[in-house]
Amino acid sequence: MDRKILIVILVVGAVLRLVWLDKSPGSVNWDEAALGYNAYSLWKTGADEYGTKWPLSLRSFDDYKPPLYAYLTAPIVGIFGLNEINTRLLSAMAGVASIGLLYLISAKLLGKRIGLIAAGMMAVEPWAIFYSRGAWEANLSLTLILATMCLILEGKYTLGLVIAGINVFAYHSAKIYLWPFLIWGRRSLGVILAIVLFGIAMYSGGWARWTSAGGSWREAGQKYFSYFSPANLFVRGTNEPNQRVDGFGLYYGWEIFFWGSGIWWLIKNWRKNKVLVAWLALAPLPAVITQSWFNPVRVLPLWAANTMLIAVGWVQLKTWLKWLIIPWAVISLGWFVLAALWQMPYNHYGDWQWGFKEVARIISPILDNYGHVVWETGQAQPYIFTLFYLKIPPEEYQKAPRQGYDFGKFEFRKIYWPDDQNLPNTLFIGGVYSLPEEATLGKTWDPQGYESARIQATPTRP
Repeated sequence: MDRKILIVILVVGAVLRLVWLDKSPGSVNWDEAALGYNAYSLWKTGADEYGTKWPLSLRSFDDYKPPLYAYLTAPIVGIFGLNEINTRLLSAMAGVASIGLLYLISAKLLGKRIGLIAAGMMAVEPWAIFYSRGAWEANLSLTLILATMCLILEGKYTLGLVIAGINVFAYHSAKIYLWPFLIWGRRSLGVILAIVLFGIAMYSGGWARWTSAGGSWREAGQKYFSYFSPANLFVRGTNEPNQRVDGFGLYYGWEIFFWGSGIWWLIKNWRKNKVLVAWLALAPLPAVITQSWFNPVRVLPLWAANTMLIAVGWVQLKTWLKWLIIPWAVISLGWFVLAALWQMPYNHYGDWQWGFKEVARIISPILDNYGHVVWETGQAQPYIFTLFYLKIPPEEYQKAPRQGYDFGKFEFRKIYWPDDQNLPNTLFIGGVYSLPEEATLGKTWDPQGYESARIQATPTRP
């Protein structure tokens, strides 16, 4: 019976993560585009966008991304095509796998009943759904952390620590999470292997990202406790515009009752649940050493631990209160699905660098007709969206001359039409105030129906 229930939970979790994966979020952000295109480049050329063969760190926008997500995505985009779905598919699959792994951990530590409840909660919680629907390296890292915990709890220390070592190539936070695992399995051969992998990751570009760490000890303490704030968890969530769904925190508001009950239970029974206590206590550390405040993506394992506490709280509370909350829970889930799959792409398309895909559809068939392209955009790293949506062959881009964001025949700047109309054989993409109303090659409109871009060209001079 438990197995059948778990299968239903996994199916529900998969549906909530895979349906309309290309439509919500409405377009890839720059990190997703970078991961997708570098995966495409690795498949086609065995090198990243800069031409570095089999890199152990992706230079990208000089933020030196860990490469594991791109390597695992390479065969997906290489075989099935470079697009939003295939770029995000690994994260969605990791999200489904995390549900099953949390069940195994919870069942081992707290019993099968709580394991099923925790898995069911994780399948439908806002944080778990949201971070599974984008190409979040952190979501892949969460799956590997949960896999590590499963293996170590089963006494398979070497294999667990090897996975923990591999995880440092998935996301930067894993470099901090590695050390508690090393202490936990200190007598295993896996310790040496994990440390070697950690050293390779840091030597190959990992140190560059640590320059963002900083802040006073007082700020670190404030940041630490912000990750346990009920207001942050259950009401407002994060201020990061592309890491939230309006009207929702990381968890549903009704879960606060079970979370509070779970916290009280853990305080009374902490000696018997030291693994869970350590998990909760250590999980915020990667976030508190950075400059940003309350950035949930940096500490996804913390939210999984909280989900276990919520499951415990469900068991602890009286039956009448549970039945009272169930209608609220069903309504909340429906509201979240509506907000995440329909309202967010409509209201917050700008937070996800919307517009490049729509322009690419128009200019792709005619791009070869022009020797120069001027693209006016306020988006950061505009070149990566051009590479992603136009599917520029990596071997061409690697050889193309570059200056800032500009490469080959693409130039990203303001358009001044009185002068620019004299440039021969040039394709222009600009806003409503940059190009003439009678734009001859096409226009695009945003999800709210407003004109967003005009496309015009100048003739070839004899």
